[in-house]
Amino acid sequence: MQLFFYDSLLGETFTFSEEESKHCIKVLRHKIGDTLLLIDGKGNLAEASIDQAHPKQCSGRILKVTQFEPTLPYQLRLSIAPTKQHERMDWLVEKAVEMGVHHIGFIQCQNSERPRINLERLHKIAISALKQSKQYYLPTFSNLLPFKEALSQGEAELKLIAYCLSEQDNSLFSFLQNHPKTIHLMVGPEGDFSPAEIALAQAHGFKTCSLGKNILRTETAALFGIAAAAAVLGQTET
Repeated sequence: MQLFFYDSLLGETFTFSEEESKHCIKVLRHKIGDTLLLIDGKGNLAEASIDQAHPKQCSGRILKVTQFEPTLPYQLRLSIAPTKQHERMDWLVEKAVEMGVHHIGFIQCQNSERPRINLERLHKIAISALKQSKQYYLPTFSNLLPFKEALSQGEAELKLIAYCLSEQDNSLFSFLQNHPKTIHLMVGPEGDFSPAEIALAQAHGFKTCSLGKNILRTETAALFGIAAAAAVLGQTET
């Protein structure tokens, strides 16, 4: 059944946004009395019934709420320098949500190409991907932060920074073999991190890692890291 998003399932009623109302009533042609499944991105799944079937304001009653535990045995925090073309970040957010990521943050680096991002747009893309992939937990987002400030965001058992020019041969996969429960992965812009940024990250406990012999685009590198974590640390059954 189609999932609908409503950000608070703690009350007895729901009222969809105009966008979700239009999709429910005008596109999917639901009517009064129909039963819906609602998710809030916080692990809750609700059964609900429509009382008002208007394409600008669909509302109704919440009948039952079920709480689900996170399905992944780890949490991955991604910090990434946004690409110049916003479509590539749109694509990354969609795929990151589908594969499982706990937090997506954006960083301003020395070689960054883009000075701002549209968090509202990315949040909508994330919600759409959450519903499509039938998951219950929506990743959190943080706005563009200076590189130095981003280094201290969030606690993580394993802190990695992908670096193309690293002379070390420690692959991302080798670091994942210890099965960390929390990971912070930093991915830089197309021009990579500067040596000064790498030194600063290492001073904050980050280890440089390799993503293979090929030079990857920013969004490809990030998705590679997310997929590697899912493969090594255990993806759920589909």
